[in-house]
Amino acid sequence: MKITEILTKIAEGKKNLEFLPTGIDKLDMGLDGGFIREEMIVIGGFTGLGKSYLASQIMFNIARSGFNTAYFSLEITNQMILSRLIGQEADLKSIKVVTGNMTQGEYVQKTKSEAIIQGYEDFMDFYDDIYEFDKIIEQIKKSNYDFIVIDFIQNVIVKGMDEYERLSYIALMLQKIAKEKKCCILVLSQLSNSIARNIDGAQLEYKGSGSIATVCDLGFFLTRDFELKILTLSLRKNRRGSSGLAWQFIFQGDGGKIV
Repeated sequence: MKITEILTKIAEGKKNLEFLPTGIDKLDMGLDGGFIREEMIVIGGFTGLGKSYLASQIMFNIARSGFNTAYFSLEITNQMILSRLIGQEADLKSIKVVTGNMTQGEYVQKTKSEAIIQGYEDFMDFYDDIYEFDKIIEQIKKSNYDFIVIDFIQNVIVKGMDEYERLSYIALMLQKIAKEKKCCILVLSQLSNSIARNIDGAQLEYKGSGSIATVCDLGFFLTRDFELKILTLSLRKNRRGSSGLAWQFIFQGDGGKIV
């Protein structure tokens, strides 16, 4: 391909370039506008840090901007994801949303938050009963999603492969489908046990396969200081430019909204 042809493709690509704002201002500023179509993004972290909280909140923020979104949960139920979103909006513990054990004032807060979230119903789909990778891909292909969350990659089923082959294949295919469907796919991942003791100096390594880090466009680590109640999101790979950026967050109030 000649330089002129490549420049033409760059110009054509700019016309289709569209940022999907995460709704977290400092993160969007650091990423020059947010996530981008055709990207595969990975957020890795150990169990219980808040990966799902962060991913679902970003999904809701993107849906609020009028983009079609989908959440494929292979770990927790749709009810739990939605109750967390309602809790974040209402500043209530999600367990209160699930059980209904709340004061009259809290019930009013919950009802208002449900109404706000339900106002974006046409922009959000939730799946907690699809584990086979071919069925996930089938659902993505027949839908018109702009942003998709896979929570989390290690639980996706592909028969006839060992763990390394399976996760390498899934990562490559997700990158491919993001480009084909012109959508952005956010993948949540466990981290390799080998970096547990020295995450600050560790190379980007997600559990099960080095290909996950190799094929992603943006690769993040999520860590949490439980004593100070601070979440740190570190950008370790950035195909757009420099890596090494980091953002710090806290869980705000009883609802755990990440700010």
